[in-house]
Amino acid sequence: MKKHPPQKSSSTSADAPTPDDPAANDRTAETPATDTPAGEAARPAATWPWFAALAALALICWGFTAVTGFFEDLGGGPVRSAADYRTQDIRTRAAGKAVIAGLRPGDHDAPGRMRREGSSSCVDDLGFDGDGVTRDELHYTWDLEYAHEADYLADLDKVRATWRRHGWKVEETPESTEEVAGRRERHPPSISTVADHGITLSMYTDWFTKKPTVSANGGCVRYRTGRGVGARESSGAAKSGSPAREGTVTYADGVRVSVGPVRPIALSREETGGRAPAAHTYLVPVTVTNDSGAPVRLRLEDIERPEKANPGVRRLTGFPAGLDSGQPEEVSEDESRRLEFVYTAEKKPSRLDIRLAPGEFHHPHGWTLSVP
Repeated sequence: MKKHPPQKSSSTSADAPTPDDPAANDRTAETPATDTPAGEAARPAATWPWFAALAALALICWGFTAVTGFFEDLGGGPVRSAADYRTQDIRTRAAGKAVIAGLRPGDHDAPGRMRREGSSSCVDDLGFDGDGVTRDELHYTWDLEYAHEADYLADLDKVRATWRRHGWKVEETPESTEEVAGRRERHPPSISTVADHGITLSMYTDWFTKKPTVSANGGCVRYRTGRGVGARESSGAAKSGSPAREGTVTYADGVRVSVGPVRPIALSREETGGRAPAAHTYLVPVTVTNDSGAPVRLRLEDIERPEKANPGVRRLTGFPAGLDSGQPEEVSEDESRRLEFVYTAEKKPSRLDIRLAPGEFHHPHGWTLSVP
């Protein structure tokens, strides 16, 4: 049987020095070591999972943001506050009025012709709006009247130039014609732009009415009804808990509400609905001044019942007559309205605590009124 010689270990190199080769041993001593310490080699391997985890977390966050944005767009956008809704409403009205104000004097007849447009798209078909959340589209149009089409085209050029000076991109729709009931109908050119705060402005001739029209669309806004405009300033009976003759609250949007002073009055049996007049009857004036740029509507449900804060005191129905009829009392822009409330009591109260809000888009505020 043939015997094989012993094999050398694979870990031994042919060039490895031997104890009998001093020169080789010297060469090995002169060559610096190139091996990496074990701790340094392990450090990158240990930190790599942390980098991977951070990258995965960033990817998850990005995905969540993208999905949330998708569903917000699908549901009509993020839920804002009632104050945000009112701010956008004021901006939309102002943007449209600015276009009207820039038209050439005498060439149009637009005063008082602002019209609120309804919307069939700004609705909650998919059930995204929960309790206390609603939505509305802020869209207004103004019908114009011109003696000649050339006058409309001249104003169109003027509005186009104004928008471009603002740095807004102007979309042009050229003149066109269409076949209607066997005849050709011509449509003059129109322009549109997206102004500040995402408001779409347009000037065009309506296809149905054939009237030149200006449009301002502030978009579909989802908002929470309970988060209204807050007070910016308060004074007198509206500022502290100490009774005062009268007080004023100025809201952040420019609406101002003044209450007081309280005045004793005498009413007849007819004025009290056939009941005997109470021992003490007081008239409390409320003045609403609207410098906000959008109407406010004082509603009866925005006035808290006086019995809550004033035991033995009640509000007399029929005062003011407009509110008790069920219709809100509307105060238009740049207008002021005085309302008179009447309170009765069998025993004279030490003060009158009244809490009210000038409409559904404002926080209620309290007044502590002294009683003469």
